[in-house]
Amino acid sequence: MKIFVAYGYNDRDKWIEKMVFPLIEAFGSEVETGGITYGMKISDAVRSKVRFSDALIGFTTERVSPSDADGQTHRWVIEELAIAGDDKKPFVEVREIAVDQQDGMTAGYQRINYDENARDKCLVEIVQALGLWHSSNIVQVQLLPKDFARDDLRPLHNQKLLTCEYVIKTGNHQTSPKTADIQRIKGGLFIDIQQPERNALIQINIKHGTTVWSSDYESLDSYGIHLE
Repeated sequence: MKIFVAYGYNDRDKWIEKMVFPLIEAFGSEVETGGITYGMKISDAVRSKVRFSDALIGFTTERVSPSDADGQTHRWVIEELAIAGDDKKPFVEVREIAVDQQDGMTAGYQRINYDENARDKCLVEIVQALGLWHSSNIVQVQLLPKDFARDDLRPLHNQKLLTCEYVIKTGNHQTSPKTADIQRIKGGLFIDIQQPERNALIQINIKHGTTVWSSDYESLDSYGIHLE
């Protein structure tokens, strides 16, 4: 799962990189950001990053500088939240208590409140949101052919001699390899993966020593992937 994190690129918001990024990675997800290549407006490249992510966390923290009025937040974070909403992508806004509390486009959506003096409470709620996203986005994939999985792979799996990785390809974008546990379930061998975007393709690699069994890039429509 790729999670876009929208936040202010300043010293005051460095805690997000230090505390929130590791939480996302602990769930086995990738962190995506817009970088610091833009100012008040977001580029087409950043819009594309948001659209190719699976979910978004937007930190509407207070802008603090002599030229900012009280209660202002980062314009690009608001825009990135709007893109996620338009795409019907899972998102959550983390709003600092000092920021203007008018809801705007996030009205009706669950929000996490952030108090700099109670950061631990905010982090707990972020973990809860991550847990919900991951538990509701699991797809179980069967390793095929069934006879090969049963006769060739299962004995090696029983001895814990197999490792499994997969990559997801969406258009020209490919994720870095993700590990998966092979599960022995009645009827064959299976792995659980994060639900990719529509039209995404998956490639699975099973390794035993120097031997590798790989699939082609396949659609998940059949929920079964053939290895060769």
